[in-house]
Amino acid sequence: MTVKDFLQLSITKDFSVVAGSHALYKPIQTVEILDFEFAAGVQQVRDTIFNPHSIVLSSLLFANQNPERLVDMIKKLIDLEVSALAYKPVIFKDLPDEVLAFANEQHFPILRFGGDEFFEDIILETINHIKKSDYALFLKNMMRDLIEEEVSTEKIQSFLQQVNKPFEHYVFAANVQMKQAENDEWMHAFIRLDSFLKSGVLSTYKQSILIIFTDRNEQITFDSLLKEWMALYAIPSNALTIGYSQAHPTHTGLHLAAKEAYYARIMAEIERNPACHYKQLASDQLLIELYRKDKQFANDYVKRYLGVLLEEKADKDLLHTAIAFILKKGNVKEVAAVLHCHPNTIRYRMMKIRQLIEPLSNDLVFYEHLSSAVKLYLLHQTIEGTAAALESVQK
Repeated sequence: MTVKDFLQLSITKDFSVVAGSHALYKPIQTVEILDFEFAAGVQQVRDTIFNPHSIVLSSLLFANQNPERLVDMIKKLIDLEVSALAYKPVIFKDLPDEVLAFANEQHFPILRFGGDEFFEDIILETINHIKKSDYALFLKNMMRDLIEEEVSTEKIQSFLQQVNKPFEHYVFAANVQMKQAENDEWMHAFIRLDSFLKSGVLSTYKQSILIIFTDRNEQITFDSLLKEWMALYAIPSNALTIGYSQAHPTHTGLHLAAKEAYYARIMAEIERNPACHYKQLASDQLLIELYRKDKQFANDYVKRYLGVLLEEKADKDLLHTAIAFILKKGNVKEVAAVLHCHPNTIRYRMMKIRQLIEPLSNDLVFYEHLSSAVKLYLLHQTIEGTAAALESVQK
């Protein structure tokens, strides 16, 4: 949570920033109250009277009739690495100019209450927000580990225990991404689906939503269930790309479900399909596992096989044709349509591609090798977010 996030709470919606507006990025980890810590004659019982990365609330009563103490207070708060001060304008409606100038100079945010907000309400809402943010971060990190790492059974058990939900025997996962999303606002509607996940969790992974659902029935059709939930919240599916995992035992296959959903969504994006089920990927599963287990080896293979098409000086039409040829499963007419040229042009380009990269193989072997290399290339480009070549043949 940052100072900027703090200002987005419902209890602080009427607060205003009176100094340090360029330092609202500072983190807030707790909330504290300043009463008489800086009053004359008060003996401090500990060196650190306020914790680092806290926001301090105060009515500034200690400075009544003694406004010169305010600058000393700001100096001490900065020394203690406090993130911001929020004051209630009961003693000082407006702070002295020298206080505001010093705070601005030191990039220290000072906020003014908007009305008669109670300290207790501010503390409660802020702490609740911090706890939710911490939990959301925990889920986000765990989802990343499930997808990107080789997770042990012990770590899965630890994750399930920390989430502390009544998980059922079988786990299903879905990975959802908005096509051409400019920001993450579309995710907010999906967050509401969390109410359906009494025995599951929902979190973000990169620019997507990962939904983990468990059930006692291995045969449940999770895709139909998810569509029903989306319909209840009027979430349109036509702008989404969704990947679905197979069913796995929850306590040993949670990571498999997460990985499968993610890579199924990637393959759906590559093939321009609205959805993809991992179990339908057939031999593409082998390419996914190869890429996942040894990305460097997979990329080196692609560079060796497609090298002449990937060179900067190469004719880009050849690479685009190779990609379209594989995505359209060798249908020359469909490739010609998507690339807006004559079928004979496609045949000529494919003959040239074959001469460049594999002139001695027969048709079936050449297609098999080209398909593997192109799909590995697109897999890497899509995951890394650099699929310019893919976009050129999908328009």
